[in-house]
Amino acid sequence: MNLFLGQFKAGFAGQPLSHADYLWNFIGMGLSGLAFALAGGCPGRQLFLSGEGDGDAAIFATGMIVGAGFSHNFSMASSAAGPGAYGPIAVIIGLIFCIVVGFTMREKMA
Repeated sequence: MNLFLGQFKAGFAGQPLSHADYLWNFIGMGLSGLAFALAGGCPGRQLFLSGEGDGDAAIFATGMIVGAGFSHNFSMASSAAGPGAYGPIAVIIGLIFCIVVGFTMREKMA
């Protein structure tokens, strides 16, 4: 529909709510991918599993919702002006946390 209406814009520039800070876009999505891999799947899968009664998935889905509210209320969310005031710090802390969890909670070889 965007192509039909002439509103399609490729890339980050000119998008309604995106910024062109490629470094933090890449690192933030890397953190998202790492967190989803540690959780066992994508966010949609977690929502479906929580609907089927999986308690771990329900905690993860609740965490996504609470985390979104937290980041918007405490100046961590990005906007067209660029990354939030505390967003890069939160991303670095999140990466450290996920890496520590990934290495410490792995299954040991017998």
